[in-house]
Amino acid sequence: MRTRIWWLPTLLITAAAYTALGYLLLMPRQAAGADTALATFLPHAIAAVNTLTIFVLLGGYVSIKKKKVRYHRSLMLMAFALITAFLTMYLARLYLGGVKHFTGPALLRDFVYLPALTIHLGLSILSIPLVLYNILTGGFLPTAEVGSTLHRRVGRWAVRLWTLSLALGVLVYILLNYL
Repeated sequence: MRTRIWWLPTLLITAAAYTALGYLLLMPRQAAGADTALATFLPHAIAAVNTLTIFVLLGGYVSIKKKKVRYHRSLMLMAFALITAFLTMYLARLYLGGVKHFTGPALLRDFVYLPALTIHLGLSILSIPLVLYNILTGGFLPTAEVGSTLHRRVGRWAVRLWTLSLALGVLVYILLNYL
């Protein structure tokens, strides 16, 4: 069974990603960065990429339900490319010091913003190994061999968690920027 060979690369890539993110979160930020045009533009670009990724993921989900495997594979690889672009922009925004604080009403902060942000972050962390496993198995194995892996079972959870995380991320963006 081919399932066993994919846990190690998934584990290594996930550990490397978490390590890099932790390092970037702890390193000193550029003090003047928050005032740059790039730091101002990035949150909007991130929200646009995340919104597009939601639609691509849903298209991939629908396509596999219709047994359009090649189209599904293409859409899921596109979603992964988009999320990689998101991660690059997100890390650049953090480095530039473009962190924004919620300035809306306290009631909205306590009962909508903070729960949405907490769930978004938790789902993002949970999604990474699931998405990586499915990209490695579905994106690089021959189609005939994918069925002998946990790709389908993991994918059901990955797409749900990832889509919900993205949707909550867009909600957090709206709450931060338009309230």
